[in-house]
Amino acid sequence: MVNIIFEDKGLNYQVPGLPYEDTFKYVRPVLLNGIPTPDDLAALLASSDADTLTNPWSVGVVQGFKDYIPTTFRRITKNMPEDLMQEYFNIGQEAIPEGEKILLQLQTEIEAKGATIDAAIVHGRRELGTVVNKAHILNRLYMIGRIYGHLEERKYPFLFGDLESEENWDTALSQMKMQFIEYLNEIPIGPRAYPIRRRNAEVTEKEITERFPYVNWIREKLGNDLLGILLYGSASRTADPSQFSDYDNWVVVKNVPRAHRILKGTMPSVYLDKIVEGDKSHNLPNTKHVGIHLFPESSEYLERHIRFLHDSTEFLKHTLVLDGRFDFPVIAEDEVVERGISHAYVKLKTISGSLNWAYSTPEKIIGKPNLFEFIVKNIRFFLQHSLNAMHEPKFRDKEELDALLAERGMPLPGYKPDPKYIQESLLFSMTSVLRLQQDLIEFGRSPNLEFLLDNNQRDPSHVNDWGSLDDEAI
Repeated sequence: MVNIIFEDKGLNYQVPGLPYEDTFKYVRPVLLNGIPTPDDLAALLASSDADTLTNPWSVGVVQGFKDYIPTTFRRITKNMPEDLMQEYFNIGQEAIPEGEKILLQLQTEIEAKGATIDAAIVHGRRELGTVVNKAHILNRLYMIGRIYGHLEERKYPFLFGDLESEENWDTALSQMKMQFIEYLNEIPIGPRAYPIRRRNAEVTEKEITERFPYVNWIREKLGNDLLGILLYGSASRTADPSQFSDYDNWVVVKNVPRAHRILKGTMPSVYLDKIVEGDKSHNLPNTKHVGIHLFPESSEYLERHIRFLHDSTEFLKHTLVLDGRFDFPVIAEDEVVERGISHAYVKLKTISGSLNWAYSTPEKIIGKPNLFEFIVKNIRFFLQHSLNAMHEPKFRDKEELDALLAERGMPLPGYKPDPKYIQESLLFSMTSVLRLQQDLIEFGRSPNLEFLLDNNQRDPSHVNDWGSLDDEAI
């Protein structure tokens, strides 16, 4: 049984004017002296009221947040007694994180949080809560970006019109995508310059017809707006369709909002080697969804996006250019490792944020196997980047990672439409990631953010309560 070292309760950060629904009014971070069991987590969540988001964290995780997600660290510890701060984290309450730590958090979250907007538009994966959440994140990241002047000043808040009207969602999401693009182009990238490897189409037209029939569909839809298609994920590494479930693509276009208008609601999938549209296709056996992540026509944006990825080396070596040209920066190993850990901590927050609502209302995940998998596969993600940091950076496919997890007694749960099973699986996922993270802390490595050091950063002393900007679980 773990013990509570410290807990707090404060108001959840909300953007004035956004139409939140089913929002937690309060946040209750709970700091534990060890790794909780699933039963420990269940007891903590059961002790929380309906208005309170309870976030249980081990000391080791919070130590990691101090270096990689400093606003989360501040949210957890901002009312902690000074003696406990010194004992567990060796800093005082007045400490403000270095600019490079805030910058790494921003780069990671901007890349990760903006990547799913296109799927919401193209595949109709949106409802009021998800649309408002994206607007919330854009506002939150802007306020964090102003701490060191990493983002230009704008008129706050950003409300994106009437979000309560479903007919406005696609337009609003497209506007949000463009603001994420602006953020990514604005924030400092660091002083390093890397060599570029130019990649042209790496498959023949015959292979396009036989293996990737959706490419011609994209070409027909977008016409002259289309500049390039890059396939990533399992489908790029094998010709055996039994080894992958979908086709995930970067699609470079001349005009992102126009591409949104053309592709919205098309819901493309490949069924029996043919492209089909519409939500009915999603329920056909052996259907493979076509994922589309839109990129603007900008070599600088592409370079920045690649650099901010969780593993740019994996994307360089284990992807396929299907159409057009992609210029890849060849990133140094130390930067790749640090960015992987940064993304892993953001994923850890995703699991924690899902615990409360999924535990109390697991029926919301019934019929949504992709959502379930999105949450639990973060165990695999964290293991990959922990191993990169502790041993050597290298590509490990999901079969290898699943075998390593099984050896550790952490087999990845599969989806079942059973509320009790869903609760148990999410609790298991959280404790598993906490165990993996503890291994990383005990390994004793220190962060090395030299690739972001900049002697011209602003003084952040004007910031009063930067920790209040952290919350995103709404």
